[in-house]
Amino acid sequence: MRDRITFSRDQYGAPSAKTDTGHFNLLAGQLISDIINYAPDLLQLLDKIDRVRTGRSAAEEYEGNSSLFQATPDGVLVADLEDDGDSATYTFDEARAAILQYLDFLAPSAAQKQDAVSRWEAESGRTYPGRAELGLT
Repeated sequence: MRDRITFSRDQYGAPSAKTDTGHFNLLAGQLISDIINYAPDLLQLLDKIDRVRTGRSAAEEYEGNSSLFQATPDGVLVADLEDDGDSATYTFDEARAAILQYLDFLAPSAAQKQDAVSRWEAESGRTYPGRAELGLT
């Protein structure tokens, strides 16, 4: 990654993020303001990226409270839903690395990752395809 994201919690326990150069500001903001503490939604983002990257889908979207996450064959676009219309584009690898970093922040243990996968599977009605990447069997 060209930029580094540091995730932490503020004095109220809410997630916060700082970036070194600002390249990941919109993606980090989307993660902490739309995903917040719900790790299964991170798995949903990873699945959307992988579905587009492998050609199983032409485009996938996730709209949160503050931004739109859109995976297309060109990469991942994160667009602010506010009037200013800021947006940023990331490669699949950049977006996946940031999402996995936030997953490690929210669910640092194998048991917590397994819980997130179980919730994702219950919500989606299918087996999560990225178990091995998370160190799960």
